[in-house]
Amino acid sequence: MSTALQQRILEANSRYANAYNSAGLDIQPSNKLVIITCMDCRLDPAAAYGFKLGDTTTVRNAGASARDGARSALLTTHVLGAEHIYIIKHTKCGLLGVTTQMAHGIIKKNLGLTEATKDLDSFEVFPIADLEKSLKDDVAYLRHHPLALEKVTVTGWIHDTDTGLLKQVVQ
Repeated sequence: MSTALQQRILEANSRYANAYNSAGLDIQPSNKLVIITCMDCRLDPAAAYGFKLGDTTTVRNAGASARDGARSALLTTHVLGAEHIYIIKHTKCGLLGVTTQMAHGIIKKNLGLTEATKDLDSFEVFPIADLEKSLKDDVAYLRHHPLALEKVTVTGWIHDTDTGLLKQVVQ
């Protein structure tokens, strides 16, 4: 028995599948672009930046972390031929001001743990104290990653969640 949410998803998928006409799309992103952005439900990269299916590879994670997204982004550059990586962070991110200690404390409480575990100690949060500094650090991380291709450009952007506007911060 499915829940109301599951049923709504299946119905929406059925409508999507009935209108689906993207069979045969190339697996390589046509814009040769990888976007690393936040998983925040307020962001819709395709709608916000004018992409259609097949244009770009989008990697989403908490805080638009380059460290968290490096594996996928680097594989897309090497295996699928992407030549550009855009890191797009956003204002009012849920990780802004959250420290690793705070996040670990919340997880510990939610799990009913009385002390930290090896798994919790090794759980990476990639906190964001300063949005622009975090973005600059992430761009530098990917630009200097030992597996990064020299020809790949990495730039940094901030999406304003109040206005929807995108601003390039790191050229």
